[in-house]
This record gives sequence, structure tokens and C-alpha cells, in this order.
Amino acid sequence: MTSYAAHPRASSFLASFADGPKPPTPTGIPAPLASTYDLFLNPVTPLAFGLVYFATAKTLSHFQNGKNRIKGKGWDVAVLVHNILLAVYSAWTFLGTAPQIFGAFVRGYMADGFAGLTHAFCDSSFAIWQQTTFPKFAYLFYVSKFYEIVDTAILLLKGKKVGMLQSYHHMGAIWTMYAAYATQAMPVWLFVVFNSFIHSIMYTYYAFSTVSLPFPRFLKKSLTRLQITQFLVGGSLAASYLFIKLPELPSAEEMSAAATSSFEAGVGALKREGPTCLVNAAQRHATLLNCAYLVPLTYLFVAFFFKTYQKNSAANAAAKAKANAKKAN
Repeated sequence: MTSYAAHPRASSFLASFADGPKPPTPTGIPAPLASTYDLFLNPVTPLAFGLVYFATAKTLSHFQNGKNRIKGKGWDVAVLVHNILLAVYSAWTFLGTAPQIFGAFVRGYMADGFAGLTHAFCDSSFAIWQQTTFPKFAYLFYVSKFYEIVDTAILLLKGKKVGMLQSYHHMGAIWTMYAAYATQAMPVWLFVVFNSFIHSIMYTYYAFSTVSLPFPRFLKKSLTRLQITQFLVGGSLAASYLFIKLPELPSAEEMSAAATSSFEAGVGALKREGPTCLVNAAQRHATLLNCAYLVPLTYLFVAFFFKTYQKNSAANAAAKAKANAKKAN
């Protein structure tokens, strides 16, 4: 009969991230990121950075006067390069992770039907994290969230105000991606795969806009719909991890060997606390944080959708009706 470690009592929500075993430095990441790995894995870093970013963005936004400070070809090129860089990076991340994740799901199902799919979905053997590719992509994706605040800087330099959608989105993305990666919670694949796919399209659209190339309005509208769908589907799948029970677990020896090889991190190896999809309290907290983050974010995107597209549609319909009435007279 398999025995499990006692459920630890975290002193606080944040402590469950700070006190748990940390993933080893992924292989293949650039040297500067490898040397600052411990800094980025310290929970104070994303927490403080996110709060400072949010406060700064809202404060500077309050003083905006609509003056564009980045006129000229040089600035246009810089913004274009920024958007192309993120579009290409996002596509690279998606192509580097989606086949690996979905391939694992297919292999699990082919091996043992629904039970095998469940084990693959939960990564019960920690196979995803023992490979060199996914941890690298996941960590780089987390770090990229710090860089993405350049979007906000561009808006401010153009004299535009930064709304709650933008500031909350970026701050929360840093926090939630940190929590998911630092705890190696399997739902992190949803953030990495779904978000990289959407961003590859979104930043392509931004690149088109920078050089005034035509981008069909219905595609812009569809992009917002895709973003909302991402939150609804991704959030639902992430929440499912909180309730899934593994059909049957590998032996304690197999679990211990896998955990030790994949999660050796100074303070000890990650240990499964029960026959659940998520390994421990830290992973459950990370998943809850991601799900909670998505609730107001989805609301903000839906509000943006109706404000931007439905109101414009109503205004266009009214203008068309008025024009037809004039013709009739």
C-alpha cells in the first residue's frame, strides 16, 4: 500500500512558494538568465516588480496629455522590431512546446486509454519536467513577462493612458507565471501553449499596425474573441487539476526516483502528498492563483470587447439607418 507524506501547513500563501523545492536551472538558457536564475525564482522579485510596475503605470497614466513622444522613423522601427521579436518568440515557444505536450497526451491515451491520458495530463511521473526542452521554454516564457511591460512603456510614450486591462494583465501575468513555474505545477503548460499561440497572432497584428499595413477588422475582432476563449478554456482546464484523482499511482519507489532526479533543489526533493493530480499545497496554491487571476481578466476583456466592437456596430447601424432615411426623403 502506497504511503504519502503528511500534508504540510504553509505559514502563508506566499510561504508555500518560498519554502518549497525549486526546479533546477534549465539547460540551454542564455548565460545572463542562468546567472540570475535564483533572483527570478525568489518570490519577492515578481511580487515587488509587479507592484512597482502597476503603481508606476497608473501614476504616469494619470499625467498623460495625449502628446506623442516617439515620432519619427527611428521610433517606428524600434516599435516594429519589438513587435516582430515577440511575434517570432511566441511562435517559437508554441512550436517548441505544443507538440511535446499534446504528443505526451496521445501517447498516454494510446498506452492505457483514459487512465493513461489522465496520468499524462497530470504528468504523474514528472516526465515533462525531466526533459530539457519544456523547462527551458517555460522559464523563458516566465522571464518574457517582465519584458512585455515594454508594451505599456510604448503606450505611455505615445501619450496614451494605461487602462486597468493592460496594467492588471501584465502584473498578473508575471505573478501567475512565476507561481506556476516555480512550483512546476502541470497546468503551466496551459499558460505557455495557449498564451504563446495567441501572442504570436497578437504581436503580428501589432507589427502590421506599426507600418500601417491593412489588417481586416473581423480578424482583430476574432483575436479578442480568441483571447477570451483562451481564458475560459484555459481557466476551466486549470481548475480541473484541482479535482482530478489519479486512477492508480506508480510504486512509491518509482515516484521517489522520478521526484529526486527531476526536483533536486538544495532544500530537498518534491514529494507527492496523495493520489491527486497536483503534487502538493504549493502547486494547488499556484493553480488557484492562476484561476483567480483569470476571473477579473476575463471580465475586463469582455467589457473591452463590447465597448470596442458592439458600441461601434450600433453606431454604424444608426448612421446607416440615418443615411437611408435621408435617401428615402
